Amino acid sequence: MAETHGWEALAAIDQLLADRPDKIGHDFSTATRNLAIWRDTLVQRWRHSAAENDRRALEKVNAALSVILGGQFPLGEVPWPEIERVRQDLGALASDEADRRSMEAGGSCHTARS
Repeated sequence: MAETHGWEALAAIDQLLADRPDKIGHDFSTATRNLAIWRDTLVQRWRHSAAENDRRALEKVNAALSVILGGQFPLGEVPWPEIERVRQDLGALASDEADRRSMEAGGSCHTARS
């Protein structure tokens, strides 16, 4: 389930980066909402597992949420380079999550990496 939320958050960030709005708008809100849903899913998973990799995933999504919120309400220019970096980091995290779940399910690992 966390993987699905992760891919939805990535799609929202992709749309945000494609549009690069000058003002606060629905692109930032959508990305924030999807990241918050992903974070909440990771919180539940970490509470259940107490695994270090789940805690690290949660920290990465929390950090990304902070960057997106900082872009939505910037003190100056929107920090597009930081948002692009967050997108790359989260893309790697989502791929790692999919690989991990596939291995746990007994499947082979064939997830494409960007």
